Amino acid sequence: MKTIKYLWHHHRYLLFGFSLASLLTLGFLVKFTFSAAYWSSHRDASIEPWMPIGYIARAYHVDREWLYAQSGLPPKTDRRPLPVKDAAEELGISYEEMRARLMQAIETQRAE
Repeated sequence: MKTIKYLWHHHRYLLFGFSLASLLTLGFLVKFTFSAAYWSSHRDASIEPWMPIGYIARAYHVDREWLYAQSGLPPKTDRRPLPVKDAAEELGISYEEMRARLMQAIETQRAE
């Protein structure tokens, strides 16, 4: 306690800076831990209609832009998340056909 009192009286800005850096580091560590736990449990998750193509690409460890191109959709300038069901409707195909197309592309990528 004596050390903290000394630092507070003589090096207040240093104590603030160290405290802030420690909190930021702790925050990034917590975020990393939760992210690693989430994606390790969602690896190769079955494709659902609500899943955006970017989410599927991350779950299957393939490039997002590549998977988007393999889906048959034209390149878009806006990057809003596009669920598989909406992508299939945009192409005029069924969800099952779009799911099969994505799975085939993923399997082809993994075979290479």
